Amino acid sequence: MPSDVMRTHSQCCESVLTAAVEDYLRTIFCLSARDEATSTSAIARCLGLATSTVSNMHRRLADAGLVRRPRPHRVTLTAHGGRHAVDVVRRNRLAKTFLAESLGMSWDEIGAEADVLEHAISPRLASRLTAALGNPTHDPYGNPIPPATGEHVESWPDSLSAMVPCRNFTVERIVDRDSDGLRLLAALGIYPGRVIARAQAHPHGGQMCVEFDEGHPQELTAALGGLIYGRAA
Repeated sequence: MPSDVMRTHSQCCESVLTAAVEDYLRTIFCLSARDEATSTSAIARCLGLATSTVSNMHRRLADAGLVRRPRPHRVTLTAHGGRHAVDVVRRNRLAKTFLAESLGMSWDEIGAEADVLEHAISPRLASRLTAALGNPTHDPYGNPIPPATGEHVESWPDSLSAMVPCRNFTVERIVDRDSDGLRLLAALGIYPGRVIARAQAHPHGGQMCVEFDEGHPQELTAALGGLIYGRAA
């Protein structure tokens, strides 16, 4: 799917766009944006569903013109599906921002709650939330919030794991699908905008050592490093 899609609200698929379908579209969009596989098994893992359930949904979405199936067990969004996916992503990220900024909920709490709230946010409420929150451009994880109309470009920098060894790595985005990982990163003070002064592989493998501005070393697993995306100076 192209990384940029035109955003227009549409009622064209009201009978098709159930909460479950919106979850699928958002998941496919987010995986595609990170250049991750949109296979049946990958989507099933993200949504906590059986692969047979996901396969059935693939057929349903394809019949509705929302996805293509270029290969067995893999899907991509059509332009039509992409427009609906971006609309869901906008509502989801606005909900996360509201829960964090207005209700003071923690990183590891807001994801699951936003996944429920996104389906209840109307275009009017989305507009009101945007204004009340001061027209935010990013959610608490550093994800860009798509505008109400016009283009949305979704791009990801490199992960910390892929950049090691490096210096002055500025955290830009955090993958928000691992609650346990988010709790650990929050405890370490790793969030968008934080600068990691140095990151290097652990001499015994399987982990990495990172140092922040104050020079105190910390150890991270490769899995945690894979949740952190940004750029090295």
